[in-house]
Amino acid sequence: MRIALVADSHLAPEAHAFNCNWAAAGAFVQASHADLTVHLGDVTVDGLGDPGQFAHTQAISASWPTAIRYLPGNHDIGDNPPGPGVTAKHPLDPRRISEFRAAFGADYWTFDAADWRVIGLNAQLFGTEGPDEAAQWVWLCDIAVESRGVPVILMLHKPLFQDSPSDPTPHHRVVPIAARRRLLELLSIAPVHAVISGHTHQYWDRAVDGIRHIWVPSTAYYLPDEIQDRVGEKITGLGMLELSRGVYRFHLVCPDGVSRHSALDHPVYPELVAARPAVR
Repeated sequence: MRIALVADSHLAPEAHAFNCNWAAAGAFVQASHADLTVHLGDVTVDGLGDPGQFAHTQAISASWPTAIRYLPGNHDIGDNPPGPGVTAKHPLDPRRISEFRAAFGADYWTFDAADWRVIGLNAQLFGTEGPDEAAQWVWLCDIAVESRGVPVILMLHKPLFQDSPSDPTPHHRVVPIAARRRLLELLSIAPVHAVISGHTHQYWDRAVDGIRHIWVPSTAYYLPDEIQDRVGEKITGLGMLELSRGVYRFHLVCPDGVSRHSALDHPVYPELVAARPAVR
């Protein structure tokens, strides 16, 4: 099975450059003969503030060459608190979860391909302590038990951590510490081979404690070093995941037509431009 992995498309009627990149990504997916596409979140520029952007995404994705499974990001439904006593800048809105589901389907899911089990999680729920988070944990507990001995690929919007599972400092870039520990403990009964995420607008691929962690870059734009620290490669593109019996392969693709836009050149988020350090 060939799965196209896209992330952080940031689609909206006014986001013309990002919409064009999305169309170019779709053309590549069609030529690649992929069987499925997984969107790793931040589908919209601001679905949290304007859920009408969900309808825009549906409209410009109507001719997408494969079925798409979606996961929500912070720009779609709001963000989780980075840690205890730390408030998210744009907190999760339960209403947007319902609207996201109505537009794109389930916000967490699983499917099997060849010998593999792919688990997609709603990372925005972790640490919110609401009924939606509780329901996802119950569901995941059942899936983990069912997955005993089955090789697993985990997908979610946010990386589990930056450097290691023991990273002590809460950060909006990664899954909250308590949820990360619970998740890794829960999935320890299943052989997790890879964790694939978006959110960072960077590409990074490395193994930690025997698990491969892959950050898929945005199809829309990168964040310059002056407003975001560099960890991986700041490019635009998508990933291709091939699953066959006993083997998986991932490779990064930067297709023709997917331009390397800077967030500062296409300011759909004026606050990013405002955060740019003054030139002296």
